[in-house]
Amino acid sequence: MHPGLSEAECRVAEFRYRELHAMAERERLAAYAAAVPSGRVGVMETMQRHVSAFMEQASHLLQSVRTQEATEHADAPSTLALSK
Repeated sequence: MHPGLSEAECRVAEFRYRELHAMAERERLAAYAAAVPSGRVGVMETMQRHVSAFMEQASHLLQSVRTQEATEHADAPSTLALSK
């Protein structure tokens, strides 16, 4: 077994990443539809910055996992060996 994320953990992280994107899109659309009192604008901007930073970190995590998996797959010894 290789250290690091398993295939299942990677798929769960990918699913959560897609769910976060969908939730952020729903919230973005809801924010455009609803009128926002001027006092809440600062709070919403702060929350959006936090969500954006979190999404960026999740994106980098998934990219590094995919890169690591590709590297491990390329470094794996060939399973076929021919002898004379």
